Amino acid sequence: MRSEGRINLRQVIVFVAVALVLNVQFTWWVLHSLEENEERLALQRELVELRARAAALRLEGLLAEAGWALERRAHQGAGQPEGPWREVRVLPASGAVEPGFRRSGDEVSYHALLPGGGELQAALDLELLQRWLEEFDPELRCLAAERTVGMPAASLAPPLDHWAVTLDGPKWEEALSRYRQRIVMVVAQGGLLVAAMIVAIVLVWTVVRREGQRERQHQNFVSAVTHELKTPLAGIRLALETVLSGRVDDEGRERFLRNALIDAERLSGLVQKVLEVTRYAGGAHRLAVEVGDFSELVAQEVAAAARRAEAREVVLEAEIEERVQAPFDDEAMAIVVSNLLENALKYAARGSPPRVHVSLALTRGEAVLHVTDNGVGIDGKDLEAIFQPFYRANDEVTRRTPGTGIGLYVAREIVAAHGGKLTAASRGRGQGATFRLTLPGASRYTDEEFSE
Repeated sequence: MRSEGRINLRQVIVFVAVALVLNVQFTWWVLHSLEENEERLALQRELVELRARAAALRLEGLLAEAGWALERRAHQGAGQPEGPWREVRVLPASGAVEPGFRRSGDEVSYHALLPGGGELQAALDLELLQRWLEEFDPELRCLAAERTVGMPAASLAPPLDHWAVTLDGPKWEEALSRYRQRIVMVVAQGGLLVAAMIVAIVLVWTVVRREGQRERQHQNFVSAVTHELKTPLAGIRLALETVLSGRVDDEGRERFLRNALIDAERLSGLVQKVLEVTRYAGGAHRLAVEVGDFSELVAQEVAAAARRAEAREVVLEAEIEERVQAPFDDEAMAIVVSNLLENALKYAARGSPPRVHVSLALTRGEAVLHVTDNGVGIDGKDLEAIFQPFYRANDEVTRRTPGTGIGLYVAREIVAAHGGKLTAASRGRGQGATFRLTLPGASRYTDEEFSE
């Protein structure tokens, strides 16, 4: 059994190592994906900047051609010039005027000298400029420079430097949204895998710990059963050898044979408990549940335990409410009540004065059985553990008390199969203990029902 424990530990180590390798591998993938997404966004930004720069250069070229055309028409006197002009005015000569674009606030205009000494001024039509841009790239827009903060953009040449060409705002937000979604998806997948790995490791470790506890409990069970078997067998052998030797008189022979019979009954009881574990543990046995007189069953088990209580000098008291019926398997429930009484008698014998009290009552449709002793009591940490298979508290009193640690386990398994509950309560060591059994579907039958 120990080698099996080592194998389990080795399997856990291998599992944890594989999990760590997978976790490192996936962490690398997460970091690589994040870096790749960042590079992809940077490439998208560079692409937008290149498109915006190309569009800005095209606009600058178109405007330069429109300015030259405006000057030629002004010199030729060809009338209203063509181009992206919103308004064209002829002004008196204002001295030395350099032809070209000028900016006044947010308005941009083109100035050209007329042959007669006058000046031609043409205001730039920004809406027409936007239409030119859309014809070149429908997704680009010409915006005020302060509105392009956070977006890849290309500024126009002076005096149009307060305008910039950039991607349409919703288009860029959509690209950023896709980038954020990819980041969230990668991080979520990484976090999910890490969480799954942690949960798997915790579960495996919990299972191994539980198996280790079961293994220790099983070893305790084997040790207890071995001890319990050896003691009555040794007593039976000693008694028979003494009788067969012919060294005792008739009175002594009867005494030794009676002791051998008592040891044989003890041995039979131990074998019966082992059989109960294999029969009822884990719900493998199908119960023959029928509505029966639960009061009568409890009374019979109390009467059967009275002889054992007298032999141990334990005062056994009972308050059994009559005519309480419930659905139960007669044989299985008799084992439960017998185990509870036997457990109480064993530990109450160490009380002063030793006393066991049994009560049965009908409460809100449930048959409620209490078995209380004034014995050694149970530590709070052991109130649930005592129902585990092969468990025995690690104290001197328990070690000196005969037992295998399977009676309460079998009892709870049977009660759970009936849909009931079996719990233990104690105020601590030396304060006694109370076991409470609740059986659902109980009622009080009448004389007419009993006669039927």
